Amino acid sequence: MPFDGKGYFTRVHNWEDDRINDIEIVTDHHDEEDDNFAQGLNECLLRDGRVPMKDDFDVGNFQIKNLREATLDADAVNLKQLKNQIDELKTALLTNVNNSLKVGDIKVSLQTDNHDNWLLCDGQEISRADYPELFKIIGVSFGSGNGTTTFNIPDYRGAFLRGLGGNSEADFATKQNESLPNITGEFSMGGATGIPDDSYKIGAFKQGAKEYGSTVWTISERCHAMGFDASASNAIYAGSHVTPENYAVNYFIKAKAEV
Repeated sequence: MPFDGKGYFTRVHNWEDDRINDIEIVTDHHDEEDDNFAQGLNECLLRDGRVPMKDDFDVGNFQIKNLREATLDADAVNLKQLKNQIDELKTALLTNVNNSLKVGDIKVSLQTDNHDNWLLCDGQEISRADYPELFKIIGVSFGSGNGTTTFNIPDYRGAFLRGLGGNSEADFATKQNESLPNITGEFSMGGATGIPDDSYKIGAFKQGAKEYGSTVWTISERCHAMGFDASASNAIYAGSHVTPENYAVNYFIKAKAEV
């Protein structure tokens, strides 16, 4: 068969048309060498792509090398191009995620230090010039820094964050102090002997029997009331909520938009 110096066929052969028309190529005499050659032609792909590959392409564990970069949707992709596309996809996904989070947003994390334009909410003092967008949002609400060129970010260490409104504080910067619901109650004390009268009891107290020895005191007898108010001992009992079981995390604030 005629070849040029680079191993290419120098003229169109009938076997190419046979491949296009899906006609099996056979030899006119059968020996192992010619049969193998005919089988190779049956399995070959034409360089111009006119013959589609219909079955598994077995290269016998050899590599297909020097595959150029794909340009069409149906082209094969080489390893370098595939890695570049994966890197581009990772960058695009990261950019989209970061761009979806705006300056002033808060996130919960197990990170321990400032990272990727996120600052740990520990009350740190930062530059107004370096973080103009964040300064525009929170100003000096959480501290004025040195009063001219710096300001403070929130300090959320040891604190829960709660939705604004309802019975929370009226703004983002005011801390609502911890508290517990108050406990109150009142019961009656018997006049001369201190025997309680169970006809009068309210709140947290529960009366026992009003009988003392052989004497039963009646409601008409004079009683003295004794009350109970937990907030009298500690102001923490004057609130409306309790601290739930919890684990510690770090809060971060987005301080700068992605470049």
